[in-house]
Amino acid sequence: MTNWHVRSYDTTDHTATVRLLEEVRSDAEGPSFDLTDTVLALREDTPAVVAVTPDQFVGVAVAKYERGHAQVLALAIAPAWRYRGIGSALLQALENQLLHAGHRRITTLLAPGQFGELAFRNRGFSKTGLTLYEKYEPLRPADVTTVERWGGTLLTAAEWHGLAGMADGKRLVEQRLLLPIKENELAETYGVVTPTAMLLFGPPGTGKTSFARAVAARLEWPFVELLPSRLVAAGGGNLAAELRTAITDLMQVERVVVFIDEVDEIAQSRDAVGPESQSVVNELLKAIPQFRSAPGRLLICATNSIAALDPAFIRPGRFDLVLPVGPPDAPGRRLLLDRFLERIDNKQVDIEPVVAATELFTPADLAATVQRAVAAAFHRAVDRGERLPVTTDDLLAAARSSRPTISSEELERFRADAKIFTRS
Repeated sequence: MTNWHVRSYDTTDHTATVRLLEEVRSDAEGPSFDLTDTVLALREDTPAVVAVTPDQFVGVAVAKYERGHAQVLALAIAPAWRYRGIGSALLQALENQLLHAGHRRITTLLAPGQFGELAFRNRGFSKTGLTLYEKYEPLRPADVTTVERWGGTLLTAAEWHGLAGMADGKRLVEQRLLLPIKENELAETYGVVTPTAMLLFGPPGTGKTSFARAVAARLEWPFVELLPSRLVAAGGGNLAAELRTAITDLMQVERVVVFIDEVDEIAQSRDAVGPESQSVVNELLKAIPQFRSAPGRLLICATNSIAALDPAFIRPGRFDLVLPVGPPDAPGRRLLLDRFLERIDNKQVDIEPVVAATELFTPADLAATVQRAVAAAFHRAVDRGERLPVTTDDLLAAARSSRPTISSEELERFRADAKIFTRS
């Protein structure tokens, strides 16, 4: 948990800002920037953000813009606070200010090997010359308000890289989604159509939402989750009308991933529901062709019960990809357990018996198992007054005392559904 936060620059921060800028300029490893230009810009109500702790001023990022061009003038972090994610957080907040001011192209000048390169790379800036870094924001300034109105967000690449236990799904996304976009001209030559609608199905807790978020992060498109409960509340109880409004609004965004979770709640078979629910299904069926007609938009729906969906909703021609998301296999569990355990220095663990003992465990189950094991080790260390390691036995005991989210019966139903409905 961090004890710092990022906020907008205030004129009362001027003295502390100048002091920090002077401090880092005198540091041999610090960034290079024009102190005079930066201070003058601060006097002109330029976009700027600061990072602070309860009792210390630890970072600042300053930009300026003119003639439609935005430039980051300075990114400075106190030496003792570097490499904690502060630089990336400052840049993200500064980018938001520049977007709201109507600026999409953002550049900065960095000397090779200069401090700050990592933060700019983490935020998606690319090197275009010997010293010039620039970035085109995935959102047009005009789209920011729309995405924010529907609770959307821009995700970082960490969401994709951190997705473990879904190697097949990630490989499919790279091949079917990313490659045709990257090689657009060649894809058009072969008549390859980039998927615009995806349906994920599988038992609860298997990571469908995480997968959808990771896809948006990989595409570098904003992610908007449309929650049926929120739509009902916003639409005064009229879910179909509010869904239509949301889709119409979001179709104006240049690039966007729209995610609807637990779609079985609103897209059940029309033979089994009343007129109101039928109208919701109809709106969803109308939405899919809209996504198909506009490149740069992707609709992802997720369901715990694909068999309960209206047949018209899942017939060929609706979703380009229908993908099963089940509990991780043995390699996936091994990867997840390694990741959950990597921040624990004091451990003596043979991972293979734990992998074998957690066959039906979802990612959430595995995370809970590790937490139960480390809690047991912690209490043992407290009782004995010495730093004892987390052991294989701790993990196996935690696994034995855990009840997997997915039952064997649910797993069999999922496997049967996967044979019937999977389309890739």
